[in-house]
Amino acid sequence: MSFIKKRGGQVTAELMLILPVFMLMIFFVLEYGNIAYHTIIANHASYEFARISSLVGVKKPGGRPDRTVMTQKINQAKQKVFGSKAGGITVKLDVETTGVDPMYKKHRHEDVVVTVTYPVRLMFPGTSFVLASDPRKEGIRRIKAVSRMPIEKAYVSSDTK
Repeated sequence: MSFIKKRGGQVTAELMLILPVFMLMIFFVLEYGNIAYHTIIANHASYEFARISSLVGVKKPGGRPDRTVMTQKINQAKQKVFGSKAGGITVKLDVETTGVDPMYKKHRHEDVVVTVTYPVRLMFPGTSFVLASDPRKEGIRRIKAVSRMPIEKAYVSSDTK
């Protein structure tokens, strides 16, 4: 009976060495899933905001886009979609000219470019050291999503100068 050795503390010591590393790996996998989910939300929001602003930007045929109307409609949609979290989400709106109609010079082809910056609070301990945006102490990852869409305009033909 003297051949049996007592090894009760060895298992505990090995568990204490391996468990933090294993839990951190689990937290990273779950955090990546959380970030992926919010990235999808940010991309869809930027697409929808670009779609809304492309449809309401111009009121008269051949007219110029009205950024004030576009911004108002985006802010209304942002409030409806995100509710109380809408204040933390920033939306930047740009209008870019992509070309001019060769038949009717007053008709410009323009795109609206919407950039959404969407903050994601990281959920798990330890992941903010690697995954958070600066400053890392906040534990927030800022996701940027950009969408471009042509502005819908009523076409003015070259016959009606």
